[in-house]
Amino acid sequence: MKDCTATVMSNNEVARDTYLMVLQCDLPIAVPGQFVMVKIKSSLDPFLRRPLAILHYEDGRLELLYKVKGKGTTEMAGKKKGDELSVLGPLGKGFSVPAEGEDVMYVAGGTGVPPLMALAEHLKKGRMIVGARSKADIPLWERMNKIRGVDVQAATEDGSLGRKGLVTDVVEDELSGTKPRVIYACGPNPMLKKISQQARKAGARCEVSLEEYMGCGFGVCSACAVKTVAGNQRVCMQGPVFDAALIGWDS
Repeated sequence: MKDCTATVMSNNEVARDTYLMVLQCDLPIAVPGQFVMVKIKSSLDPFLRRPLAILHYEDGRLELLYKVKGKGTTEMAGKKKGDELSVLGPLGKGFSVPAEGEDVMYVAGGTGVPPLMALAEHLKKGRMIVGARSKADIPLWERMNKIRGVDVQAATEDGSLGRKGLVTDVVEDELSGTKPRVIYACGPNPMLKKISQQARKAGARCEVSLEEYMGCGFGVCSACAVKTVAGNQRVCMQGPVFDAALIGWDS
């Protein structure tokens, strides 16, 4: 973990209200699934840093994909080339490596694309399923389709790209085979709960990256605690990646 000053190289809208920010900074090597805490301004407004999954980091070049939701991300969207931010990371626990013989499936819904793209670009194998309301809400579609060794499919609620329906509908069909599988998923909790149930029914291993509100990012405030079969655990420390079977989805 390191706190460094990062310089904006580019910051462009790549889907509806979704931006790709590229920063120049000096961080330790990250693994897919880890995140950074970004402080947008040196002033106290906004006070807290924003947790963002690492899309890619290599040779001092950090890519962050984020959706504009509130004051902090609105401020981020306004950053221009040459502006500076404070970045703390890499933080948290990333994804495990698939076992020998496991078919790999990545499932991204909503803002869950970054950690799964990071993993797919790292492993270079498997099938990626991306769900959104419409084609306009899916970022970096062309880039996803260029990942060597990875087959990509979309599910949109309005049918504007790929299959019409929910991403979990596609997962249900994909799990009909008998090969051992591992599912890596990130997105809204209802989606993750459903995928966890589907994986358990199909005998597939499943890891989920949780998106929770965070105050500090390194275990001090415990604002990001979630219920698991082993008791409350902090998403920023024991996660954000968890074995889906350990999460208390109905708690």
